[in-house]
Amino acid sequence: MTSKPLEGKTILVTRAKEQAQQLTHLLKEQGGTVIEVPLIAFKPVSSNEMKSVIHTLEDYQWLVFTSANGVRFFMEEVKRLEKSIPPHSIKIAVVGTKTNEVLKHYHLEADLIPEDFVAEGLIQALAGQIKRGDRILIARGNLGRKILVEQLTELGAYVHDLPVYETVVPEDAQDELISVLNTRQVDYVTFTSSSTVDHFSEIVRGSQCKTDFKVACIGPIATRTAMKNGLTVDLTPHTYTIDHLVEQIINDAKGV
Repeated sequence: MTSKPLEGKTILVTRAKEQAQQLTHLLKEQGGTVIEVPLIAFKPVSSNEMKSVIHTLEDYQWLVFTSANGVRFFMEEVKRLEKSIPPHSIKIAVVGTKTNEVLKHYHLEADLIPEDFVAEGLIQALAGQIKRGDRILIARGNLGRKILVEQLTELGAYVHDLPVYETVVPEDAQDELISVLNTRQVDYVTFTSSSTVDHFSEIVRGSQCKTDFKVACIGPIATRTAMKNGLTVDLTPHTYTIDHLVEQIINDAKGV
């Protein structure tokens, strides 16, 4: 019987509980032992500002989503208010194919998906599409990077940065993480966002936890955050998806 590449390897998944399934499944499929310790959770924002925006969507030329969470929380509020996205007056731009897949659940599809699944890629793609004076609505979390708003504003657009969810640390995260790191032999710790990195670093800083694991980050933003927090990043895929992150871990385990 042929052994699987991740047999004997233990991988820590730090994604939010409701988003960890795909990564966990792919790792287990390759023989890995997976421990889930969610280091982020999400709370919807229901504000008068959001209600006002949803009632005036026809005033915007572009609707931008930087994550699947942004799509879910925004579109659920649109549904709750019994409104819809104006089909002809507004275009939709998203970061990443997974974000577009969630968008399709609401019978919508992105007009623009940048090749690089980061804010910088989106800015570059939009630069050739938007006109001076265009109104752009960005529906995202409360910890979104400022670069998107700043650079689109520099291009002459009016940018409305709308928080549609908050990122928080789950209640039991600290005790669970410290326990796992001190009692289990963890080979890889995976990070799929800067928030998971920041929360991990806050918890382990000064805690005397074992750190003899490799760090795998999904993309350059999480990688930069990890390095800023003093972590050595061993693996970052060239394409910033869960599938490619798992592929990197497999190749590393094989010694490729």
